Amino acid sequence: MKRHTHLLAAAACAAALTLTACSASDDALSGTGGGSTGSASDGPAVDGGTLKIGLDRPFAKLDPADGTLTSMPMMVLANALFDPLMVNGDNGTVQPYLAKSFTPDANATVWTLELREGVRFADGKPLDAQAVADHVARLAKPESKCSCALDAATIAATAVTGPTTVAFTLKAPDSSFPNLFTRALGYVAEAPAGDSPAVGSGPYTVESVQPGVSVTLTRNPAYWGAKGHADKLVYRVLPDTDSRYQSLRSGDTDLIWTETPSQLKQAAADGLRTATGPGSTSTVVFNTRSAPFDDARVRRAVQFAIDREALEKVVFLGQGAVSDGPIGSRSPYRTAAAYPAHDPAKARALLAEAGHPDLAFDYLVDSRPEAQQRATVLQQMLGEAGIRMTVKPLDQASLGTAMLQRKFQVMDFVTSMFGDTDTALGSLYLANSPYNFAGWSDPETEQAIAGGRASTDPGQRTAAYRQAAQRVVDEAPMAFLTENIVGYLGAARVGGLPDLSKRTVLGVSPATLWVKR
Repeated sequence: MKRHTHLLAAAACAAALTLTACSASDDALSGTGGGSTGSASDGPAVDGGTLKIGLDRPFAKLDPADGTLTSMPMMVLANALFDPLMVNGDNGTVQPYLAKSFTPDANATVWTLELREGVRFADGKPLDAQAVADHVARLAKPESKCSCALDAATIAATAVTGPTTVAFTLKAPDSSFPNLFTRALGYVAEAPAGDSPAVGSGPYTVESVQPGVSVTLTRNPAYWGAKGHADKLVYRVLPDTDSRYQSLRSGDTDLIWTETPSQLKQAAADGLRTATGPGSTSTVVFNTRSAPFDDARVRRAVQFAIDREALEKVVFLGQGAVSDGPIGSRSPYRTAAAYPAHDPAKARALLAEAGHPDLAFDYLVDSRPEAQQRATVLQQMLGEAGIRMTVKPLDQASLGTAMLQRKFQVMDFVTSMFGDTDTALGSLYLANSPYNFAGWSDPETEQAIAGGRASTDPGQRTAAYRQAAQRVVDEAPMAFLTENIVGYLGAARVGGLPDLSKRTVLGVSPATLWVKR
């Protein structure tokens, strides 16, 4: 796992929590900092032509306020139109991009953001400190319907202190505050006029758009940074997993997102290229506010009944890894939690002790093939421990509603949130968070998370997060299953595909890619 390497990297960048020494280069979004995949065979970059990209989900509008646009699979579109203030680097680091620096005061309550100079939106207006303040204020309003409004709500006051300088005063100390600016809050944009797209400062601009269907972008001639290689980017929404893959194989598409293990394994045989990383984690979420899962013994029994190694081999074909808690393998706070080993006899004993020797429950899951297979394998494993699990497939919208309204007993939950330890711990395990889907409340965990977020000492922060993570594993509001390899598949003619193997947030910019001729 190279745990010590990760911790040293984190210490180097976090020593003073001034995010300048580890600043991202102009090609940070390409992933080339860790060595570009296949770069030796790519040859020199080629300018011109059209890059065709298949999207795995529809979008409502081209605006950072739309959470779909800033989801990880859709960042390949967002990064074409908008420049992020901060970017996710290797091994869980967060680095400046459009920002030059992001510096805290002594207790991480006041953060000063310094912008690059001379950056302009696509319409020629300056992207200055006031533009950043206006953007954050817009997305903080309820009418923006941005999930990032919760992040913006942590800000007590915003002050423009210079042409390129913004000071944020927080309601509580937060050493991870810059992490909030890698997605929606960081994709600075002018507010859209009516149904028009928001105006960004990215390397491409909108030529035409059919929301939910397709969008065509053209190179931004006035872009402040390195110009995009392709003349045009054409995106098509291809939500069906198999159809999207066949579109790539047939040459109708140059680049697609996939989370399907069989496609990742088949890609090389089909002459395709890959740019992937451990970008998601499969878990089981318990409704801890409803019996019998309000009893930690019952939740731990399910933990003991699951053979994570066998599950990974069957569902992910040996390409992923087991997950042992909320601190992922690429996190700078990485440590292996003491996770319960597979022990059906122990599961039976705990259930008998809790008064549920014949435990039975419904398991909600979406309709994707890998999700169905995972549920089937879990059903068989739990059966060996005397647990009867009934699989209940739902469409994505219904599953999301059940989760948000906590109308479930147990459910399948695959997320990229664990790619950022700070975000995951603060979102999933605080009692007042809307993302605490398990409904779990634990003062000891909350105290540890608060201590980690408030500390400017990387060692203290790591120790606090480790304490919180172990508590999560011990009390089991979630059962952790596998870390999954996800990412991009590209045609052989696509050059510049990045090395994402050390990334947990796979934010590729299509401007760094080209089509060979």
